[in-house]
Amino acid sequence: MGNMKLGLQMWSIHDIFVKQGFEKTLKEIREMGYEGLEFALGGSPTLSDRCGYKVDPGELKKMMEAYGVKPLGSHISFGSFLEDPDTVLRECLELGLEYAAIGPAFEGDRTPHDDQIEKYRQITESAKIFKENGIQFQVHCAVYGYLHDYKGRPTYQGMIEEAGIDLIQPEFDTAWMICSGNDPVELLEKYKNHVDILHFKDYHPVPYDTEYILVRHNEVCDHHRGCAVGDNGVQDIASIVAAAERCGTKWVLTELWNEANSLENAKISAENIKKYL
Repeated sequence: MGNMKLGLQMWSIHDIFVKQGFEKTLKEIREMGYEGLEFALGGSPTLSDRCGYKVDPGELKKMMEAYGVKPLGSHISFGSFLEDPDTVLRECLELGLEYAAIGPAFEGDRTPHDDQIEKYRQITESAKIFKENGIQFQVHCAVYGYLHDYKGRPTYQGMIEEAGIDLIQPEFDTAWMICSGNDPVELLEKYKNHVDILHFKDYHPVPYDTEYILVRHNEVCDHHRGCAVGDNGVQDIASIVAAAERCGTKWVLTELWNEANSLENAKISAENIKKYL
């Protein structure tokens, strides 16, 4: 047994959290073996806005402690943070989070250079604010993060380099690592000791391949009909888990597509990943 722990990204079963609330759902995911939860706000500023019902962060934190599920981090809305940083940051602090992640800041070189530079500046300043409050900022490497910026770098890499690796970490997603044409093991080695959280997401192979990242992305999304991690997907879980262990990763998280059978796929994913932890 290694030192890494298994967590769940909230979006994976967002429909379940909305239908039955946090208490019952936390009990169920803990029974599956999940020890941590990463929230997902989408474009919303708070969990209450995201879920459509009142969520008290302090009470939720106590509930999670009671069920043995660590409030790990959150995918925050960067736009909401820029508009109202106090509200977004306050909820992260009230939940006792160690991490806060945003998606790729812009869509690569399809964004004007001046806009890219300004976005990098905003990200750096935001990362500093979170760091000052004891929260590690991250970039969740969705497929758009692999489009190149005005310096020819993948956007996620530009975000990290402009801010500095101490201020912003990569939070890789195995599905988009593979879809973008990257080897997960190589990227983990490249950022050794700086990938605290790794997302495991999977998809079934698509009918054909192409050199264009966004076309591959669209093919995956268009043909995807639900897939638990390790359910005849595109990745070698064993080799990626072993690399993550070598490279100092602390948490591996299941991230699903929030399909109709999300809770069952969360259970299957936990069973498949735990074989290698």
